[in-house]
Amino acid sequence: MPTIVFVHALGSSSRAWEPQRAALGDQYRVLTPDLPGHGEAEGRFTLDGGADAIGEVIAAESEPVTLVGISVGATVAMLAALAEPDRVSRLVLSGGVAHAPGIAAQRNMMRLMPTGLIVGLMSGMYAGGKAEYKAQAAEDLRRAGKEAFMTGLSQLGELDLRPRLSELTQPALVLCGAKDKENLKPAEALAAGLPNAELKTIPEAGHIWNLRDPDGFNRTLTDFLP
Repeated sequence: MPTIVFVHALGSSSRAWEPQRAALGDQYRVLTPDLPGHGEAEGRFTLDGGADAIGEVIAAESEPVTLVGISVGATVAMLAALAEPDRVSRLVLSGGVAHAPGIAAQRNMMRLMPTGLIVGLMSGMYAGGKAEYKAQAAEDLRRAGKEAFMTGLSQLGELDLRPRLSELTQPALVLCGAKDKENLKPAEALAAGLPNAELKTIPEAGHIWNLRDPDGFNRTLTDFLP
């Protein structure tokens, strides 16, 4: 049974992949680890620490896996694939970036906000705009805390994967919601930099669209898989 490893967003948790786990679990071995400092995982979040955690998961599998990452989880997935290229057969990167120099402004704004305000502002987006996921998203955001965002966004702003994209030779699917406007151009740049990538812009979709339209997300994913 082929294995898919799903990597959640910064401030989220493995629970955000429940619609995928439920729908795909009969066809695939579905793994949804929590990144450090998120969900049930201990530790402090860093991009490299997240990549190491995913690397441990994929190294334990007998065959190469498909890595699926959303938002900052897509960046973590790329870092893990760069570290363990022979363990990753395919990449699916949704709302991810290889270079985000403008993220510093977002970090500086969040630095001034109390955690409660961050949770209030972001829980709707992290729920995919669906009321039934909002409480879960808020709980995950509180669990990760403000520190995870400060660290993650700082490191994301300093990271530039563009010189290394040519090393990611696996078939790759780069996704971006049409309503996720700030990530449309970065998605185009990411797909252009990967040697074997296909770019798809998803109509009516936002940033965390695997919850908003799980059937569409799952179909897009399985259509890409062999």
